[in-house]
Amino acid sequence: MDTEKLGRGCHTISSDYLISLSEQAFERGVNVGDLLAGSGLSPKVLLLQDVSIGHESFLQAVSNFQAVDGNLWSALEGGRRMTLSKHGYLGYAAQHSRSVPEAADKLYRYVSTRVDFIALQRGEHSDRAEVIIQPQVSDSPAMRYVCLSLMVCLETLSRQILGRPATQLASRITMTGPAPDSPAPQLPGGSSILFDHDYYSVSWPRSVLDTPLSSRNDDLASLAVARCESELRRSQPSQNTTSRVVAQLQRSRGESPAIDDIAARLNMSTATLQRRLKSEHCSFQQLKDQIRERQARELLRSPASVEQIAEQLGYSDASNFTKAFKSWTGCTPSQFRQQETN
Repeated sequence: MDTEKLGRGCHTISSDYLISLSEQAFERGVNVGDLLAGSGLSPKVLLLQDVSIGHESFLQAVSNFQAVDGNLWSALEGGRRMTLSKHGYLGYAAQHSRSVPEAADKLYRYVSTRVDFIALQRGEHSDRAEVIIQPQVSDSPAMRYVCLSLMVCLETLSRQILGRPATQLASRITMTGPAPDSPAPQLPGGSSILFDHDYYSVSWPRSVLDTPLSSRNDDLASLAVARCESELRRSQPSQNTTSRVVAQLQRSRGESPAIDDIAARLNMSTATLQRRLKSEHCSFQQLKDQIRERQARELLRSPASVEQIAEQLGYSDASNFTKAFKSWTGCTPSQFRQQETN
């Protein structure tokens, strides 16, 4: 991502998003020390430029904010604060596109230069233009908050790019898990947020794809894309091994590949793979556990039995799966299911 990485975690996010969170926290009376407690970050990080933050440190700051604020709906405010200019060259590249599909293509290509612990995927609805948000780390209240904030951010940016035609644009956000007890704030243009869904997404009527964009400036467009390409090339050496291992593990549902197997698939020695992952501040076991936990949570929302899920995830029996799941989440698969239905 950026030239310097601070904090803990295999994945990264631009410090611009931490700065925005700190502004929101300040307005609620949360001081910087409390916001960054346990994150391994110094307050001076908020004064640095061209810095990326390890995902664990960032999510710790989000958790600290949530502990004081206690309101998931604050993510809406957080998302709306992230205007086009706060997304660096990616924001300018999207703004100065010829069309909505072109702006979306830039988002898919360059999002990792800003945050790489989420992946974006096009939805397949015939009547809606949908962007699916796929967390690349374990689900948690903090991650849920971040996903909602990012989807509101995308929703807000779409209105800024489209201008007046978006005044009554009815977007739709889907969230996993239950809705908060407090009612949702009023949303613009008849938009809605749906809970207890299978995945995170934001979508618009498909007609939005045909809306012409009038704000394009060719010179700014070329400059922004060139800088995005530069940042993407610069980010690839630090992201490449982690992302390649994650991709291999995601394709291995039902198996339990050893690090030797993954190294062979990536045409490198086990020692080289371990060394490269260590340089990216993560380990093979960390990535394997993250993928398995995310897949386990998804499967536990289905009717499949614990025994069937254990088999699908490559465990020798349900007991070993239960022990692993409890070590990740602090609860058993049965307790997790009970929480999801309450």
